[in-house]
Amino acid sequence: MSIAPYLTLITEVQSVQRRDFYVADPDLLNPNNANPILDGEWLSLNTDYKLVRASSNVAGPAWQVFAERGRYDTQAIGKVPVLFLGGYEAETSVYTSTGLAVNDPLIVGDVTIGGLTKKGLLKLPASTGTYSVRGWVTRVLTGKIRYWYPGTITSVVVA
Repeated sequence: MSIAPYLTLITEVQSVQRRDFYVADPDLLNPNNANPILDGEWLSLNTDYKLVRASSNVAGPAWQVFAERGRYDTQAIGKVPVLFLGGYEAETSVYTSTGLAVNDPLIVGDVTIGGLTKKGLLKLPASTGTYSVRGWVTRVLTGKIRYWYPGTITSVVVA
């Protein structure tokens, strides 16, 4: 696996509201877990009001983890902070680079990091369907992308 951080905010953190939620499986906060949660990964709430890895193209709210892998405070309380409200620009390495260019819309989906499946950003597919756009590519870098997340979800229908 590449080395953290997997998410770097470009926008000042003071303008983004963070919120802690319990994680449905707190074992995923242990860095020694077979597939731990990474900073920059997208999580959504389940019916128990706990965070789980977001489903691909999740239609409802999903938020990015804003805590480094292995933090003792998250492990101790079973909660993790997410970027909850407000738009922001950030760089992430939790993404799939296939076909990405500046201004491409991004959705949440399965990405592979170090042979493990995570929930990250990928290009809006050309296949028919309704997709929830989370942001747009502002810069393609080596090993990461910079993107803008406006703080809202845009639904796009590809016919």
